Amino acid sequence: MIRAVIFDMFETLVTLFTGRTYFSENIAEDLGVPIPEFRDAWHATETERTIGKYTMEEGLAETLRKLDLYSEANVAHVCGKRLEALGDTFAAIPRESVQLLKDLRAHGIRTGLISNCFSDERAMIVGSELYPLFDTVRLSYEQGVKKPDPSMYQSIMDEFGVTSEECLYVGDGGSHELQAARELGMNAAQALWFRPGMFEPHIPSPVFRDFVTLEHQADVLTEALRIDYEVSDRITPEEYMEMRRQVGWSEFPLEQAVEGLSHTPFLRVFRKDGRPIALTRVLWDYGYVVYVADVIVIPECQGKGLGRDLMNRVLGFIDSILKPGYRVMVSLQAAKGKEDFYRRFGFEPRPTEEHGCGMHQWLQSRKK
Repeated sequence: MIRAVIFDMFETLVTLFTGRTYFSENIAEDLGVPIPEFRDAWHATETERTIGKYTMEEGLAETLRKLDLYSEANVAHVCGKRLEALGDTFAAIPRESVQLLKDLRAHGIRTGLISNCFSDERAMIVGSELYPLFDTVRLSYEQGVKKPDPSMYQSIMDEFGVTSEECLYVGDGGSHELQAARELGMNAAQALWFRPGMFEPHIPSPVFRDFVTLEHQADVLTEALRIDYEVSDRITPEEYMEMRRQVGWSEFPLEQAVEGLSHTPFLRVFRKDGRPIALTRVLWDYGYVVYVADVIVIPECQGKGLGRDLMNRVLGFIDSILKPGYRVMVSLQAAKGKEDFYRRFGFEPRPTEEHGCGMHQWLQSRKK
């Protein structure tokens, strides 16, 4: 059971890739110095700026002295530009980030923040509407240490009185933050929702497929409320029909369920205390036709990430079997109101510009 969620700030709850961006190459261009030369001198002071040994102004002054570019005017110009860019970042805090923190608290889950930051970023964080929504905060500029130092994580767990297994850490993956959380025994998930807006050379990390990846802020709440389950590839026809009844799907003779299950090439069942709570079935001709026949999560377990887990297993199964050069069309019929869920996995509703609407009919046997 997750009792606390600890967040990174930049590229997790807010993004620097919005509004008037102002990165190292922009500073170099403003000062008329080659970008590589400026970056080398700038990065040389990064640790001191991050752990509070230099303010932003002091760190920049040190950098400019190394480049023979120091002047009060240059320092003021660059620091002013950074504040403009940071102002755009914190003026554009996504409503989804604010709502997520509120929702976690509403579910009785503690919230924490660990952020590597400079003096100007620290001021923006403390003055933001997000700040009061954390139960505790660790900012590197104040702490004198930075991620991935384990003390930042451990001190929050100690303050909350929770074990590492009861914590979920969420970050974009920079500064080895996810690996550090996992080494402490915490659950760790990579935030990807800002990734489409990022650009090189400032993308903090690759996508880590050995971590849980989250595409939307709301996925954090789902991950925090996740149910522990066992995975099986077997279900009785009676259990299958009972699951269909619980979600209001049509019923048919048990003999049909027996036949359908026996001819299913991919079946995954999630069980809690032996009871089936979620299921998916995939039909495939092993040519180019793949059909996701069932994605079922019983009502009491919906909204807890099980549907997402099922679909990830489906897509993983398909990917594992595809031969080099193969391409398949994966189809499904979404339950009414569930279209947006499947969009998140790359499915597009029909009709499209190229394809007409999906069609089906039920045929009833006329034999007696």
